[in-house]
Amino acid sequence: MKKKIIGMIITVLVLGMGASIVYKIIEKDVTDRETFDFKTDTNGSNDTVSHNEHSFYGKILEVSSSYIIVEPNQKEEERKSSDKFSIELKNNNTTYKVGTNVKITYVGDINESYPAQVGTTKIEIVSEK
Repeated sequence: MKKKIIGMIITVLVLGMGASIVYKIIEKDVTDRETFDFKTDTNGSNDTVSHNEHSFYGKILEVSSSYIIVEPNQKEEERKSSDKFSIELKNNNTTYKVGTNVKITYVGDINESYPAQVGTTKIEIVSEK
């Protein structure tokens, strides 16, 4: 009986030490990861431009109070990712109309959703319908 109790105590201690070691390894891996600093440069105005900034031209297909759906023009590189992009309207008082041609400027990658999404920094009206 004593041997079983001692065996159980040793097993619990070994498992506890193992769990502690695994926790420390995971904690070290998470805290030692490189942090990414997204730097921006000023372009002579109050605007900032990211080194990872992209843009495409397209036509508005749908208008909502919080987003617009834009179809990239046929020759745009973004068209290879998706035929529709959902563009969030943040603090934007502009009234958009279906059929309007726009230039969408964004930073980062294209989110693989449908419609696709990007981190929009600017929406410019190129021509009205």
